[in-house]
Amino acid sequence: MIRGLKRLTIAGSCVAMTLTGCSFQGLNSLPLPGAVGRGPDAVTYHVEVANVATLESNSPVMIDDVIVGSVGKMTVDNWHADVEISVKPDVVVPANAVATVGQTSLLGSMHLAINPPVGEEPQGRLQPGATIPLNASSTYPSTERTLSSLSTVVNGGGLGQIGDIIHNFNAALNGREPEIRELLTRLDNFVGVLDQQRDNIIATIQQLNRVAGTFAGQRDVIDRALKEIPPALDVLIRERPTFTAALQKLGNFSDTARGLVDDAGDDLVTDLKNLEPALKALSDIGPDLSSALIWATAFPYGPGFADTITRGDYINLVAIFDLTYPRLKKTMLLGTRWGDENAKLIPAPGDPYYLNYSYDPLSVGVTPPPAAPVPAPEAPPGAPMPSVNEPLLPVTPRPVMPGAPPAGVVTSSSVFAGPYAAEAPAPPPPAPPAEAPAPTPGGGG
Repeated sequence: MIRGLKRLTIAGSCVAMTLTGCSFQGLNSLPLPGAVGRGPDAVTYHVEVANVATLESNSPVMIDDVIVGSVGKMTVDNWHADVEISVKPDVVVPANAVATVGQTSLLGSMHLAINPPVGEEPQGRLQPGATIPLNASSTYPSTERTLSSLSTVVNGGGLGQIGDIIHNFNAALNGREPEIRELLTRLDNFVGVLDQQRDNIIATIQQLNRVAGTFAGQRDVIDRALKEIPPALDVLIRERPTFTAALQKLGNFSDTARGLVDDAGDDLVTDLKNLEPALKALSDIGPDLSSALIWATAFPYGPGFADTITRGDYINLVAIFDLTYPRLKKTMLLGTRWGDENAKLIPAPGDPYYLNYSYDPLSVGVTPPPAAPVPAPEAPPGAPMPSVNEPLLPVTPRPVMPGAPPAGVVTSSSVFAGPYAAEAPAPPPPAPPAEAPAPTPGGGG
């Protein structure tokens, strides 16, 4: 009897220790038979939740509104809940899944939903034993919180003043229905125009953005301009009387010019008509006018003359001054008593016939001196000196120059100076025979 009493006491003590010392949290904290995802091959995951609300163990775990498991043990870790869940082994939990604590209906039970983020497709598979972090979990407002917020809005949030607002708005519109209707029509048209100009408005905003960016890049320049413009405006203000006087003078000049044009209008039109042929001629030679102006500025040498004579900082110049008496008689002294239009000129360097006049000693050739001096031929006493009608030395032919007349045969007549005899003048015609004088009458013998 005593032994049976001892056994009963020990069993009661064990039950008491189990109910008190082992933190027994009721029957719902124990795994219930028949819960989804509680088999030996179930897959376990952990979810970190900031607020589990009224979520309890054995609450369903749902994916796409389908129960695939149940909630297990829930513990507190660093001011948030660590919820252990178990799901069936054939369920694929996406790797990008997020956890949400929600309520099945308005008065229904709580559940834990595991779904991919809104608008994204499921990716991969969450490994067994993995943890869904705190930043990937959330909690929907409960029914109690929703009703509490609604009561705050209705009682102290200004909802009671809505009636006053509606009453005052009705009093303001009463009797003004046509004006309000016309206002709404105009607003409709205005909104329609804005809708049609939407692309232009967007383009304008983009251009304004670009201009603002340009101004932002030129901030230093704009700042300096804003500092320097006020002194310039002060100068303009001080010169305002001068500008006013100038504008008045300009007005007087305009009146005078208008009167002059009115008085000479017909003559001016006639002059412009007379200028039409000349202007038309200038227009016809327009393409060649620029070339003519280029040649006119460098006449007679041509536009390439400066590039030819100029070398660096120096100019090569060859000048020949002919002050011979024949050239002076034919040029500077022409028209005076000393001038002679037919004076024979000695060709100067640069004259067309200078090359015909000059001698080229290189074309004579070199011959050895004679062994003995050749005696000069003796001329009979009193004999005249023989005449020479051709050059004594070979004459170099004149080269053909661009624009010059072709060279002719070199003769004694084309040489203007030299040891040549003058052409013999033509003999005068014979005089007619003189007639015998008639006998004087009355002669006696």
